[in-house]
Amino acid sequence: MKFTWSWLNDHLDTDADMSAILDALPMLGLEVESVVDHSQALAPFTIARIVTAEPHPNADSLRVCQVDTGDGMVEVVCGAPNAAAGLVGVFAPVGAYVPGIDLTLTEAEIRGVASRGMMCSEREMMISDEHDGIIALAADAPIGSSYAAWSGLDDPVIEIAITPNRADCLGVRGVARDLAAAGFGRLKPLKSKPVEARGKSAISWQLDLSSDQAYLCPRIVGRSFSGLSNGVSPKWMQQRLEAVGQRVISALVDITNYVMLDLGRPLHAYDADRVKGDILTVRLAKSGEEMTALNEKTYQLDDQMLVIADADGADDLAGIMGGERTGVTDDTTTMFLEIAIFDQVSVAMTGRKLNIHSDARYRFERGLDATSPDTTIDYVSAMIGEICGGTASELTAQGKGADWQRQIGYRPEHCVELTGVSVAAEKQKTILETLGFSVDDADNKWLVAPPPWRGDIVGAADLVEEIIRVSGYDDIPELALPRQRVVSQPAVNAEQKRPIMLRRVMAGRGMSE
Repeated sequence: MKFTWSWLNDHLDTDADMSAILDALPMLGLEVESVVDHSQALAPFTIARIVTAEPHPNADSLRVCQVDTGDGMVEVVCGAPNAAAGLVGVFAPVGAYVPGIDLTLTEAEIRGVASRGMMCSEREMMISDEHDGIIALAADAPIGSSYAAWSGLDDPVIEIAITPNRADCLGVRGVARDLAAAGFGRLKPLKSKPVEARGKSAISWQLDLSSDQAYLCPRIVGRSFSGLSNGVSPKWMQQRLEAVGQRVISALVDITNYVMLDLGRPLHAYDADRVKGDILTVRLAKSGEEMTALNEKTYQLDDQMLVIADADGADDLAGIMGGERTGVTDDTTTMFLEIAIFDQVSVAMTGRKLNIHSDARYRFERGLDATSPDTTIDYVSAMIGEICGGTASELTAQGKGADWQRQIGYRPEHCVELTGVSVAAEKQKTILETLGFSVDDADNKWLVAPPPWRGDIVGAADLVEEIIRVSGYDDIPELALPRQRVVSQPAVNAEQKRPIMLRRVMAGRGMSE
């Protein structure tokens, strides 16, 4: 799971610096695998414009460029095929260290022409493998400004390892929630407001599942949008997606990917004009049925795979990957949004059979917030409206929802009994409530209800684990294991020793097994 420092701060109101947060994450069970901070390495690189690009007098493949760096004009000899007058790119001055070529720039004379700097490619700056030409930025990029700051590359990228039971931390908000419970700030409220709905959805849901199959899709919600402009996503969104390794595609696709990483909530967007009919049906595939997914591969399905189909057949592997036929394009103006809960085992089995690995599958098969289709639909709809415009319809939904509510009997004394650490009852309650649990402590025995995003909590021992990881593993006392005897006993007895001795004797006489 990757996220940037500023992204985390969107959800966590904290005064702690990054080093303190990095120290806290492993103690919460979120191991830090890497931290990438380009800000220092890219500090010398600035945005500059090529004013003129004339052929080199002594080399056909080179150009002599006059570059406006914001601090004056600099002459640079450049061999990039796209070097041309008017191009806005990235300039490295004399004295800058260029990591991709392991070189500190000096003023040099190239075929008789002085060169006082360098226009850079992405590979030379070690931000990608692209090296077909120098970086070409937007024409309105601010000349003379820091490239790292303008592009968002000065925002450190943190990568953490997530254990299979912590699906709630496959979104930035889940990580922020854990840090808030550990005392590193306050979880900011999610900025969500009801969206003005106009008319019924152009597409509605249908569940074609028997009563004993209803668990495969306990809840699915959607709404249609019209009058959209599916252009490019905002710069801040592009920067964050690219920083964590996501490819920027279009506004609608980027929004679905962003929410998946932000809230840990996969979504799917259909081009409503490409859907055949006005009903999308959740059903099991027909044996031998085929569909082409968004990865442009065609898959043959069996009757154990859950799909979403229109009048022309299956075009969505539920919880894994959408279909190419109904996917959004740059020309999409009407869209239908899907937010659903699918059975974890069904998603995992289908993914394994078809050998499809996707970010959506990774999250679905670990378990999602059972209430998220209803609690996030307005949040996503508002983001679509702000970025793509258009109008949203009323909701369409099917399924009663997953049966996730439960209460666990708990005594505060469990904590010291299982860990040896004495944590005040009031502190235990505060920790649990900050993590989203509700605590009924009216009697001596508490009744604790886990939140819908913590399907892994099933007993009192799990509650103790939550309390102790937030309170601090360092508080667990170190005790020597009890010894039954003062003199250590042999590791093997006489009966176990006999075949060992026989093997050695026979091996010594040249025999082999």
